[in-house]
Parts: sequence; structure tokens; C-alpha cells
Amino acid sequence: MPTPPRLRASALVLAGILACAGCSAAIPSPPAAVGDDFPGTCLPSEVSWPSDFLESLPGESEAIGGAIVGLRLEWLDDDFAWRLRSADTREDTFGERVDDPSFGRESLVDVRTLEVLSTGETELTEAEQQLNGSSAYTAAQLSGEEYPSPLIVEMARVMDDGAPVWQLTMCDTATNELTVTTLN
Repeated sequence: MPTPPRLRASALVLAGILACAGCSAAIPSPPAAVGDDFPGTCLPSEVSWPSDFLESLPGESEAIGGAIVGLRLEWLDDDFAWRLRSADTREDTFGERVDDPSFGRESLVDVRTLEVLSTGETELTEAEQQLNGSSAYTAAQLSGEEYPSPLIVEMARVMDDGAPVWQLTMCDTATNELTVTTLN
């Protein structure tokens, strides 16, 4: 007996959902504060420095959907990882682009290889939605980050007097002291 078209379509949709259920691992929530849980140092061995990878990463990695709007160094499962936030494009059920500036992607990547550990959708903050001003790469270049110190351990888009700015947390790799600075 032939299967009704509706039943076949439902079965196909369900199969697609089940097949994609394991497509990306869930992303754990970030620590409450930058540097929480660091194992006594903010300098992982063989780390990729933000000023070295921010320019090329958006075009080369599945971790990034579009412009980078934030990053944070985190201690995760006994190793360091970069948490990256980026703007992304949302598509409707027909594959058409939907204009939604709040839609973003958040990914955890290995600090050495930048291999994607997990990725998922996220809602961008008001400051992250406003891509005017300097890019993450430009802000990293202006930060003064230079091996061996200081190291950028967080870049966040925040609102300052109604305008989006970059708030950077830098770590002195010799003392593990954190300092915060703001760049336009």
C-alpha cells in the first residue's frame, strides 16, 4: 500500500531533525567573570593570539558567521578555549535570508588550532548589533597586545554614552594581573 504524501513528508522532516540533533555540541555558559577558573596563568602554551587570528578567521572558520563581535579566553575541561561571538545570517524555512540583526553565532574553539569544539546560535546585545566603528581586528591591533605581554583575554562590544565601543581585558602574562581598557 502506498504511503500518503503527508506521512512521507513528516517522516522526512523527522529524519532530518534527528540527523541534525548531533550536529553541534551544546555550548556551556561562560564563567561569571573574565579569568574565572584560570589555572594560575592566563598564558596557555602555544596559544593563538587574537591580534594574529582575528583578521583571517571570519573567512576561514565555521566558528564565525560574520563580523566578530566578541571573544573570551576560558578554561574549559582542563584546557583553554576561545569563546567567539559573531554576527550571523538567519534563514527561513525556504533558505531565504531574514534580516535579523540580533541573530548571532557563538563558538568555542581550541586556542592552538582554532578547531571548532562547539557552536550554536546566540542573541547579540545592542552593542554587538551595531557594527559601525572599528572591527575586532583593528581594536586588537590598537590594544598594544604583543608577545609575551599583554595578552587580550576578552574583547566585548559594550555601550558607552549611547555608542558601541570595544571593552578589552588584557592580562599581564608575567603577573596574571588583568586590566580593562576601552577603544572606539
